[in-house]
Amino acid sequence: MINKKNIHIDFIGDITKTILDFDMLEKGDAVLTAVSGGPDSVALVLSLLAIHKKYDLKIGIAHMNHMLRGEESQRDETFTKALAKELSLPFYGEQIDVKEYADTHRLSLEEAGREVRYHFLNQIAKNHDYTKIATGHNKNDNAELVLMNLLRGSGPKGLSGIPPVRNKKYIRPLIQMPKDKIINFLKAAKRPYMFDSSNTDTTFLRNKIRHTLVPQLQSEYNPEIIDSLDRLSHILKLEDDYLNKETKKQFTYCLIESDHTHVLLSKSKLESFPTALLYRVIRKAIKQVKTDLKRISYAHMNDIVEFCFDNPTGLSIDLPGQIRVYKIKDTILIQKENKPLRVIEKKEKQLRQMA
Repeated sequence: MINKKNIHIDFIGDITKTILDFDMLEKGDAVLTAVSGGPDSVALVLSLLAIHKKYDLKIGIAHMNHMLRGEESQRDETFTKALAKELSLPFYGEQIDVKEYADTHRLSLEEAGREVRYHFLNQIAKNHDYTKIATGHNKNDNAELVLMNLLRGSGPKGLSGIPPVRNKKYIRPLIQMPKDKIINFLKAAKRPYMFDSSNTDTTFLRNKIRHTLVPQLQSEYNPEIIDSLDRLSHILKLEDDYLNKETKKQFTYCLIESDHTHVLLSKSKLESFPTALLYRVIRKAIKQVKTDLKRISYAHMNDIVEFCFDNPTGLSIDLPGQIRVYKIKDTILIQKENKPLRVIEKKEKQLRQMA
């Protein structure tokens, strides 16, 4: 016979250990909990409530209705609002047409959903003085993301998975908890939760990995594939953290000058770096002027290094996002242009013809 009390005690004990291991909470924190109505987020808010006296926590529930599933989306909002009322917790809800946002900003539904969701959470946290934002990502989510990024050819950062803590603000107390234990915890507590039908749509890569690839890997290759992928992510995160610190140090070493529009680096100092470190320093410089590394691929990095160090001809090379890399004597200039590169190219061509 299943001992429901033991399930509860063990579950909360594991969550508490994760919180301690990753230094997620401090006494007196105000935690805004993202609750969709699904099992992970319901278990998350119940877990935080179970330890709220220990940490003297203020807890609030935030729910964003993506307006993607019609009546089902409204059902989830109603359920979450009722849960907040039952638990005597503040409720913050908002309805945002994610499909319209995706179309307007030329994003996938997944990208658009993430952008508007985090904007919503940040605004609520700012307006109501929440010090932390908790999300319900679990061990399975982490393993699936690692596998998805592996299929996409990601580097160490992508294979590091979901960080347990990000920017000392976003926390994932369930990140070491497998999905089956979350479901068992809710069953033992006799707690209902909502089912998102879009999670079964295998036209989305993440769902196809979850429902097709992972079960196949478990049955035919490694029954413990979730644990293996999760362990891989933690190993790579430790190494990536170390390399990021080294990159920051070496970036400063070869930096000549910089602002939000350009970074000027010493070419001779860069030449002494191992290839892996060279790529990281250049990527850091690009990110500083571009603000992100979207559409900057491994092929782009190869082209930059070949242009800067192996090709004696040429003055510049173009990257996505109006970024141009110049080779000037013993320096490499990475610059964000204020006009589309094709416009600049046309003007430069006209000037050369007039010369």
